Amino acid sequence: MKKALFTVLACAALVGFVGLPMLQAVEAPADLTIKAPEGMAATQAPVAFSHKGHAKIDCKVCHHKGEASQKCASAGCHDSTDPKDKTSEKSFYKAYHDMKSEKSCIGCHKKEAKGPTKCPECHPKKS
Repeated sequence: MKKALFTVLACAALVGFVGLPMLQAVEAPADLTIKAPEGMAATQAPVAFSHKGHAKIDCKVCHHKGEASQKCASAGCHDSTDPKDKTSEKSFYKAYHDMKSEKSCIGCHKKEAKGPTKCPECHPKKS
């Protein structure tokens, strides 16, 4: 009786450990365009971004403070649209461009030594 109960509990724990995270997985869009948030004047062209190309990276690396569906400029995150604010934790600009943070695009690309790190490589010239 104890052996059967142990086996059932062990199987339930294994299913919970492996199966539940799969149920919570968010279906990320394949491609999207990152634009300056409302209220912020864009000084560069929008950036084309491929979630599919970043599939090996845990969602929580970039979406580190909330749900994977939460946008970077959501209230309480990187919602500072002040063009002069390039250093605060609330800065929308810093969220993508901080060379010292592995959570920003440029910081991660530098750490991994792959991916674009210069302005025109992400922001194509407007034609």
